[in-house]
Amino acid sequence: MKRIADSGFIIALLDRLDAHHAWAAALIESQPGPYLVCEAVCAEVAAVLGTPEPVVQMLERGDLVLEFSLREELPAIAKLLRKYRDQEMDLADACVVRMSEIHRACKVLTVDVTDFAVYRRFGDRDIPRFTPA
Repeated sequence: MKRIADSGFIIALLDRLDAHHAWAAALIESQPGPYLVCEAVCAEVAAVLGTPEPVVQMLERGDLVLEFSLREELPAIAKLLRKYRDQEMDLADACVVRMSEIHRACKVLTVDVTDFAVYRRFGDRDIPRFTPA
């Protein structure tokens, strides 16, 4: 089973002061990587942390694996962004949803319980995910 990392999960893992840090650290112990990511997730993590270094280090170590082409998936991403316009879906979330469609046997690791409870893959199916309790 593939595991897809959303921005919030990586931020929680890297930021010891994050409210979900303990959850993310425990999850990494029980579900070691690698985790699939896209460039949009990496950029969002770098922006929130104020530096790209930690996410680049995770990519270099192989903890995170870039496995997504926005160029190839642009029509599907645009469709998702239009569908969830009222949710104000961001690019990273659209890419994660699309990645969950590409990798049918997957789990999305996210702290974003609210949005990922609304988003659907293949139009009407729940997205399998790990979220904090």
